[in-house]
Amino acid sequence: MGSNATVIKDNLLIIDGKIEAFGNKAKEEALKKNIKISQSGNKILAPMLVDSHSFLKDPLTGFDDNLENLKFRAKKSGFGTIAFLPNSNNWRDSPEKIPFQKNNEFDLNIYFWGSFSLEDKGKNLSPHDELLKSGSIGLSTSNFFNTSIIFKGLSLDTVKLSPILFSLTKENSQHKGMINKDIKSLQSGFFIIDNNNEVSEVKNILEIKNIFPDKNIVIKNISDSNSLKQIEKQVIPISSTISWWSLIADTNNLELDDLGWKVDPPLGSQENRELLIKGLENDLIQAIAVNSTALNDENTFIPINDRPVGISSFELVLPLLWEEFISKRDWPIPKLWKYLSFNPSDLLGIMQEKLSIGSKRWLIFDPETKWLNNQINLGYDSPSNFPKKNELIKGKVIHVGLDF
Repeated sequence: MGSNATVIKDNLLIIDGKIEAFGNKAKEEALKKNIKISQSGNKILAPMLVDSHSFLKDPLTGFDDNLENLKFRAKKSGFGTIAFLPNSNNWRDSPEKIPFQKNNEFDLNIYFWGSFSLEDKGKNLSPHDELLKSGSIGLSTSNFFNTSIIFKGLSLDTVKLSPILFSLTKENSQHKGMINKDIKSLQSGFFIIDNNNEVSEVKNILEIKNIFPDKNIVIKNISDSNSLKQIEKQVIPISSTISWWSLIADTNNLELDDLGWKVDPPLGSQENRELLIKGLENDLIQAIAVNSTALNDENTFIPINDRPVGISSFELVLPLLWEEFISKRDWPIPKLWKYLSFNPSDLLGIMQEKLSIGSKRWLIFDPETKWLNNQINLGYDSPSNFPKKNELIKGKVIHVGLDF
């Protein structure tokens, strides 16, 4: 039902996508309306998922992806909210660049992060007050080594409690490496990253947090388990996110032709992934993000070492995380929703998803459904850079209440 509820088996009546009744009342109303009662089996009805950060370069006319197409796919996959980063062809660093969205309870809600500095160059502050008043969910930056501009921005009263997302990866990174260095990656023949500077970046962010303890600073995309050691030592609590793919894939468990090798943040060893999962279980990480980046066929046909980074597949997020955490690690179901729905809502400062009478904000997930992961089988156009292409996937969101 919500963030503090356990999983129960009970009656439920849904008409035209709206939840009409629970319990005995649902059964009574169904009988009155001559609606046949169906058995749920192992299916679960749950609140919608929330994605705290993904990329969308051109919301209106994008060829790789656009707002209309993405909303359709994300809704089909059980997502009720997505927040897009400012990284775009027209950098979202001023109010007129924030696409207007009229959110409502019957549709997927879209939010946009604003840029902390102009074009994220870390030289001049963006108009924070105007960005937040125009509807930006918070501010995002990947340039925080120029402490003077960061301190100036954080010293202003404008930011207040709005989240400020500090990215650990740089758009203009000069290194050609695509995966972190270990025995397996050396054997693969891919360009490797010799020096991952994530830990030093995390230390820098933690120092900023200590100077501004009241600011709602969030570390984006933890991917190095050594970073968690720094967060664990931190006296003043700080929030962090992790890309869902960092919890699923490592250098030891992917086929060599999988499109999921080249991602941002980069993949690490099996041991690193296990330690990241342990950090999640110990609440050193607050939210799992989709971190989607769309590419088309032309991009994905480029040799892997030269290909742009990123994957995009909302359809795989819940099935693969369910397999990893519920099936393999025996997590209670509400724990997965904590990191995929409730905590991301808290991080964005929006109302948590829940099941309630009259609501269309629900999904039905069947952990037993098996489906072949390709664009033909999905039945609609999607970006080409989705991982585990043509593999048999177990688990699928089979219904949602939101309007299409």
